[in-house]
Amino acid sequence: MLYGFRRAPTAIAGLAAISMIIGLSIIAPILWGEAANRLDIFHAYQGASRDHLLGTDELGRDVLLRILVATRISIALSIAATAFAAFIGIPLGAVTATFPPRGRAAVLRVIDTMLAMPGILIAIFITAIVGPSAIGASVSVGIASSFAFARVTSSLALSIGGREYIAAARVVGVSGSRLLLRHVLPNIAEPLVLITAVNISNSIVDVSSLSFLGLGVQPPGFDWGRLLVQGVQAIYINPLAAIGPAAAISATALAFGFSGEALARAMNPLVRDGADKGRATKQIRPRVAPASGKEALAGANPDQAGSLALAVRDLTVTFSGPKGPIQVVAGVSFDLREGETLGIVGESGSGKTMTVLAIARLVPYPGIVGGSIKLNGDDLDKLPEARLTRVLGTGMAVVFQDPMSSLNPALKLGTQLTEAAEIHRHLGHQQANETAVSRLYEVGMPKPQRQMGRHSHELSGGMRQRVMIAMGLMNEPSLLIADEPTTALDVTIQSQIIALLDEINAVHRTAIILISHNLALVGQLCRRVLVMYAGRVVEDLTLEQLLTGPLHPYTRALLGAVPGVGLARPVRLADIPGQPPDLSSPPAGCAYHPRCPLAIGRCHHERPPLLQRPSGQRVACWVANQDMIAPERARN
Repeated sequence: MLYGFRRAPTAIAGLAAISMIIGLSIIAPILWGEAANRLDIFHAYQGASRDHLLGTDELGRDVLLRILVATRISIALSIAATAFAAFIGIPLGAVTATFPPRGRAAVLRVIDTMLAMPGILIAIFITAIVGPSAIGASVSVGIASSFAFARVTSSLALSIGGREYIAAARVVGVSGSRLLLRHVLPNIAEPLVLITAVNISNSIVDVSSLSFLGLGVQPPGFDWGRLLVQGVQAIYINPLAAIGPAAAISATALAFGFSGEALARAMNPLVRDGADKGRATKQIRPRVAPASGKEALAGANPDQAGSLALAVRDLTVTFSGPKGPIQVVAGVSFDLREGETLGIVGESGSGKTMTVLAIARLVPYPGIVGGSIKLNGDDLDKLPEARLTRVLGTGMAVVFQDPMSSLNPALKLGTQLTEAAEIHRHLGHQQANETAVSRLYEVGMPKPQRQMGRHSHELSGGMRQRVMIAMGLMNEPSLLIADEPTTALDVTIQSQIIALLDEINAVHRTAIILISHNLALVGQLCRRVLVMYAGRVVEDLTLEQLLTGPLHPYTRALLGAVPGVGLARPVRLADIPGQPPDLSSPPAGCAYHPRCPLAIGRCHHERPPLLQRPSGQRVACWVANQDMIAPERARN
């Protein structure tokens, strides 16, 4: 932290200035307190001289000495007001960000209304209630400033509320208070520190203004504000009597502003971690657990019948739109057994990610999820909140598309790895650390003990994704969802990540759902594939059926656009004409018929059902299922 502070260009100047100001606030009343209050009416309103560098006031008191002595009360009241504002505003803003959307909007409107009023008027109103005094002025300014803290904090918290590392923390069951303290506030601390430092200087002006109005520091006490008022009244006689307090206020404001910038920089891990480069770290060989019963099954057939890990029935996800409800996922049903690997493929907007977000209970507001989801036999809709949190935290893990946004940039990797195990498995800190090191070793991270003390920005994309997979394995989940885990990785790293997922599936018998646009990658890992289009499953087939005989025209088109999967095709890759439909106004009948070269009349006005064929393959296509439909119903 000291390294980052020193690297800020204004750090030394700000620190020196604040040190001098604090030193003056301590020693000035002791050394010059009596002299600053000594009356000499025969030398009133004198200009600058050798004996009085800034002249004297209306009672002949030395202006410079009074400015120095007033430093203590001026700084104390300003810091107290800012601390009071931060104490009220930051928690209020952070908690407001966690409210349901309607409640949050109502509270934010109240805060915005208070911000629309001049802060000094709010402070005057409160001071009139609590009574004029130094403490009353400090409290009033603090309350008036707290609304700005609350609004900024809520805006910053909401700006990161949709980040994937926040969603990941929710999946593992992190409580609301822990989510705020550990994942939200550390990531918005830098601007909050700057605001706090700037607010100290604003508080100096506000407290001084109350003193000017007779609502702040009362005689015989004095602060910079009261001295400034006295100086302005005699500005034509002795201008330095007004310039002196004004200069003190300005210099103090700049000093706190400079130091705030330096402190915010020091709290930024991107800068702070520069001090750790080149340091040697003691390596500890991780303790790897002995082979368990799960590992003994490594050579077993992953498609062998096992217990049901996930059962999805008639899953729907609906959002409100300008023309009415928009169903982005409709009627999705499938089962996934222990050790099974399932790929979900389709173009962007086909509903792949929204399907798994619904399973993980992460659909953003105002989405409405319908249907039934059972995880290891537990119906998620019927579980109480505490039980649901535990079931999701231990039975499911999600590896998101972008590991950089999935990992909390403000926390070390070790903290993020051990959090879920400490919450749900109640592991001690040491045991959780040993488990985390073991998981990092298992996913192929070099020097895993050293990685525990790093931040996400210090790793490559492939290493970050390995950390995400290790994090998912901490609670030994029965289901691992990987949402396009190889995006933005080079081909070699893609292959390594897929091989790692395959090894995890074999060793731990973990059921895996892989979301991808790339059928070639899906073919390397998955034994079964769901093809989605316009929010619906159009084909459910095994990998062998995908490679030898897909039936739906859309599946064939996807396969024809991918090189090297194994089907005979011309050198020129096929493309799919047109675009996916607008789900706010989908076409009648089969959603794919405007792009389908095999569409018949029935496809234009009647949506095909998802029928299971004798081979076990499920297909939603009138043309592919003509042999299963009564001849009179198959007519155009």
